[in-house]
Amino acid sequence: MSVTSQSRSTASTGHTRPATIKWLAALLGLLTVGALQGGIAMVVDPLEPLGMPVSYLDGTPIDDYVLPGLFLLGIAAACLITIAGLFFRWDWNWAAPIEKRIGHRWPWLAALATGGVLLIFEIIELFLVPFHPVMHPLLIVGSLAIIALVLTPSARSYLKRT
Repeated sequence: MSVTSQSRSTASTGHTRPATIKWLAALLGLLTVGALQGGIAMVVDPLEPLGMPVSYLDGTPIDDYVLPGLFLLGIAAACLITIAGLFFRWDWNWAAPIEKRIGHRWPWLAALATGGVLLIFEIIELFLVPFHPVMHPLLIVGSLAIIALVLTPSARSYLKRT
């Protein structure tokens, strides 16, 4: 997998980076911290991570928190890679055909996909596990904010494929 840095001096100075990209990176960073915390806790203690009893999973197709933990670790990894792509403006050879087709650089699609996958996951989770009055609304709003930021004209322009 070939990774190169495009216009490193422009990307590292931050002078041309719009506020929407900075907010997007901040939201992805917060999501990374939470996903790492939850993911590690679920994999280390799959029967009662962070005090959540396995009975919350009654009625779901899984018996413990290992798979949700791995999902959260995957979300954390996707967020970290996307943040790096936003700031270092990496070009990946394998992503070039996708970028050409969508007209935007791969971090644009990665952030959009991360927000979308998290939103779908949280909506499904609302129907399967007991409602959490803070976590569910927070993650739904966060995923919607990620999607909204990616779709702003300034973010689309910054991440447009040249």
